[in-house]
Amino acid sequence: MSNAAVAPVIKSARVQSLDVLRGLSLLGILMMNITAFGLLWQAYDNPMADGGSGGMNLTVYQIISVGFEGTMRGIFSLLFGAGIVLLTERMENAGAGIMAAEIHFRRMMWMMLFGIIHWSLLLWTGEILFAYSMCGLLLFAPRKLPAKVQIGIGVALLVLAAAMTSLDYGGVVESHDKAVAAQQVQTSGQALSPDQSKAIEEWKKKDTHIWPSAEMATESRAIHHGSYWNAVVKQFPGSFEFQWNAAPFWLIFDAIPFMLIGMGLLKYGVLGGGLPVRSYLLMAVIGYGLGIPLGVYELGIVLDGQFSTLSFAAAGRTYEISRLAMVIGHLGLALTVIRLGLFQWLQSALAAVGQMALSNYLAQTLICTALFYGFGFDLYGKFERYQLYYVVGAIWAAQLAWSPLWLARFRFGPMEWLWRSLTYWQRQPMRLASPVGG
Repeated sequence: MSNAAVAPVIKSARVQSLDVLRGLSLLGILMMNITAFGLLWQAYDNPMADGGSGGMNLTVYQIISVGFEGTMRGIFSLLFGAGIVLLTERMENAGAGIMAAEIHFRRMMWMMLFGIIHWSLLLWTGEILFAYSMCGLLLFAPRKLPAKVQIGIGVALLVLAAAMTSLDYGGVVESHDKAVAAQQVQTSGQALSPDQSKAIEEWKKKDTHIWPSAEMATESRAIHHGSYWNAVVKQFPGSFEFQWNAAPFWLIFDAIPFMLIGMGLLKYGVLGGGLPVRSYLLMAVIGYGLGIPLGVYELGIVLDGQFSTLSFAAAGRTYEISRLAMVIGHLGLALTVIRLGLFQWLQSALAAVGQMALSNYLAQTLICTALFYGFGFDLYGKFERYQLYYVVGAIWAAQLAWSPLWLARFRFGPMEWLWRSLTYWQRQPMRLASPVGG
C-alpha cells in the first residue's frame, strides 16, 4: 500500500462542480441561520415573534419560506453523502484496504469534536457538524449499495417522515382541543382536574416553540447581552437538549435521506456535472414545478392561521416533499449554469468557498457571535429581519473574496488543514510551495 493511498485529495483531483455546489449551499445556510443569530430563535419560523412581520420583513420571510427553507441544508447533505463515497472509493481504488475505513471514522470522530466545541463554546445552538458526524458513522456501511437503492431508501425515508408529520398533526390538533376545553372550564370558574391542568401546560409548552413567552424572551436577551462565560453556561442546557434529543429524528428522517440520495446522484453522474444540459433543465422545471406551488400552499396555511402553532403543524405535512422538490430544482438550475460555463468568476469564487467549507462555516459563527453578543458589538435584537440580510451580504462578499485569496497561497483552509492533519496523524503541508509528502 502506497502512502498516496491514504493521503488527502490533491487539488487537481477535486470535482469542481461539487465545490461550487458546496460553496453555494454554505452561503445559503447563513441566509437561513441569520435570524437565529440576530433575533429570538422563534423568529426563524414566526416573524411575529421578533424582527418585524410587515412590509419588507414579511416579503423577505415569504421569499425565504417558499424558495429556500430547508433546501440549502438539503443540498449540503447531498454533498456530504457524495463526499463519503468519493473519499472511501479513492482510497480503496488506490489500495488503502482497511485503512479507508480507519481514515473515514477518524474524520467523523474529529468532526464530532469540532461540532461539540461549536455548539458549546462557540455558542451556535443550530450547528450541524455534530449530527453530520453521527450520520457519517452510520453511512459507511451502505455507501456501496447500488445508486438506485440508495436513492430509493432516501426517498422512502422522506415519505415516511411526511407520514409521521401528518400523524403528528393529528396529535397537535388533539392537544389544542384539550387545552381549549380546559381553558373554558377555567374561565367558567370551575376547578380544573389534574388532566385538564396538564393539558393546558402541555399546550403552552408546544406553543412556545412558535411564540416565545415573556420569560423566554427576557432570558434569551440577557444571555446575549451578558458576558461570554455567562452565555456559555446559560446556553449549554438548551444546546445540549437540541443536539441530543432531536438527534434520532434528525439522523433518520432529515439528513440521512438526503445523504443517501447524494450518494446515488454522484454515482449516476448528476452531481459531477456529467449529464447533458437538457437533463439539468428538466430537473429545474420538475423540481420548481412541484416545489414552488407546494411552498406557496404551505405558506398560505401559515398566513391564514396567523402563524399559529396549529397552522405550522398543518403546513408541515407536505414539508419534506416540497423541500425535496426545491432541492432538485436548485440543483438543476445550478448545474445548468455550471454545465454551460456561465459566470466563471463567480463559480471560481464559490468553488473556493466550498473547498474551505469547514473554515467558512465556523467563520460565519465567529463573525455573528462577535456582532450579536454583548462581549462583541451587542447588536442582538437591534435589526429588523430584512436588515439582517445586509449582514448576510457583507459576510458573503468577504468569504467570496478571502477564500480564493487564501487558496492562491495555501493548499487548504485553516480548519481543513487541522482536520486533515489530525485525521492522517501527520502534519500536512500548508503552503503551495511546500512539497507533498505521504
